[in-house]
Amino acid sequence: MKKLAVILILIAYSALAIAQAEVHGPNDPNFSMKCKTGQYIKYTITSKESPYTVIVNGIKGDSENVKKIEIPETVHYRNIDFAITAINKEAFSGISTLTSVIIPKTVKIIRNGAFKDCSALKSIKIGGIIEQCGENAFTGTAITKPIYTGKNLVYYPSNMSEYKIDEGTEAILEYAFSDCKDLTSIVIPASVKKVYANSFANCDKLESIAVAEGNKTIDSRNNCNAIVITNENKIIRGCKNSTIPNGIKTIARIAFANIGISKIEIPNSVTTIEDSAFYNCELSTITIPESVKEIGASAFIKNKKLAVVNFNASNCEAMNEKFPPFTQCQSLTSVNFGDKVKVVPANSFMNCRELRYATLSNSVVEIGDKAFYECEMLSYMELPNSVEKIGNLAYYESGISEPVHSEVLFAYMPTNYATEYSIPEGIKTIAQNSFHYAGNIKSVTIPNSVTKIEERAFAECTELEKIIMSSNIETIEPKSFWYCPKLKTITLPNTLECIEDEIFMGDQSLENIVIPNSVTEIKKHSFYDSGLKTVSLPKSIISIFKTAFKECPNLKYIYIPKGSTEQFKKLLEPEFHSKLKEK
Repeated sequence: MKKLAVILILIAYSALAIAQAEVHGPNDPNFSMKCKTGQYIKYTITSKESPYTVIVNGIKGDSENVKKIEIPETVHYRNIDFAITAINKEAFSGISTLTSVIIPKTVKIIRNGAFKDCSALKSIKIGGIIEQCGENAFTGTAITKPIYTGKNLVYYPSNMSEYKIDEGTEAILEYAFSDCKDLTSIVIPASVKKVYANSFANCDKLESIAVAEGNKTIDSRNNCNAIVITNENKIIRGCKNSTIPNGIKTIARIAFANIGISKIEIPNSVTTIEDSAFYNCELSTITIPESVKEIGASAFIKNKKLAVVNFNASNCEAMNEKFPPFTQCQSLTSVNFGDKVKVVPANSFMNCRELRYATLSNSVVEIGDKAFYECEMLSYMELPNSVEKIGNLAYYESGISEPVHSEVLFAYMPTNYATEYSIPEGIKTIAQNSFHYAGNIKSVTIPNSVTKIEERAFAECTELEKIIMSSNIETIEPKSFWYCPKLKTITLPNTLECIEDEIFMGDQSLENIVIPNSVTEIKKHSFYDSGLKTVSLPKSIISIFKTAFKECPNLKYIYIPKGSTEQFKKLLEPEFHSKLKEK
């Protein structure tokens, strides 16, 4: 009888478990289970190996009239006890009738908006220590007292303007004070070891930040009204009245984001300004000091009043192309480069659509790729003679409608530029990428003063048909006329010694070319995938790379001087021997 009773109990328990758990396929990580307060709570398995864990996803079915929720420590599912370690984003958001919640000691993480807009929620009991709490986790609730778990400050309600954090607190979690719109003053005790920039996210009225003396991890040195990580000299959070003390090396990600700060001086000790450090501030002028080496993505984005940038960084790296630092600064009209700046960093002022003036010092030797890309109102820039190089697409889609040049032609040709262009006499070098992507240009005349055409100078000029060449050119660098599909006519000068890599690659309309007597080498892919029908080679040639004329299906004749057939059979691949014709 006892054995029968045990069997009956097991059957009943199994039936109850089946009734309480929603049945899914064997590989489905989602299920729901009834809790003590009567609701079916949805879970997702986050670890199928020991230790077995799940995350709470909310209530299954109708959540109206739910007043109390008690989340268990574990759920028994498929003969496994799963520990509940996290509450997922927006799991219980918007349940307006919910008044109290019990969270077990196993839960360590509460994600974004987990209880957002639970307007009647007054009571929350947390059995353990919350280690991570997401943004807006308790925003819009009726909770009126700060939530501490162990030594962690998890949440501070937005109903007080001043607050001194409890002595003994060791960590202020991320978003703990998020959206405390009325908070003006905060005092952080010496016990705090961990705090984040976004611990005070969107605290728009915060005017005073003070870290108690004796704190060995963070400080507010020199009454700076900010939080500094002491051993890193890194300022991680500021407020309206902040100053940046001398000695600070890093301005952290979002350190001043969304703060109505209108003026701040960055000291010459700062080397790094991280992503979104001054996002959406009220700055009107900013000076980037000589010491700065790195400016992160969107560092000054949406500073709508920022009108002037004094850029003095003498060794600054290229900036983020996808999220350039000064984009969406709607009032930015002027940039001044200091007398120690040698390189205008790549992508530095791209997408600054209202920029009208950019003053370069005589120290500038290089303008980086896309430095003034899409600066639509920038119609003029005087280049000092010190400039030696302008990067790819530096002025692409800017307002500059005339080439910028000294002895070197750094030309950006807008898509609506004239179809014919004569390079001014006196230019000696046509710089790399100078006509790259020049939209409508059909004919270019190069004066005899030009001796060098740099790499990709005319690459991908899709409408270019004719080049009237200087008779004094000594060097044409690789890819100079790369993929100009309509290029038909070009006469190479007798001063040229080498046909470089990929110069005429992809030029489908180039049918005939005469290689001058001065040339000794034809390098790889020089005419690859071109439309060549005939080519004339001089006896001076001593080297032809095997891919020079590859993929030229229309090539019929290779004209060579009389008596040179054997010479060119040694230089060319066998597939071209039948095309040789002495002339």
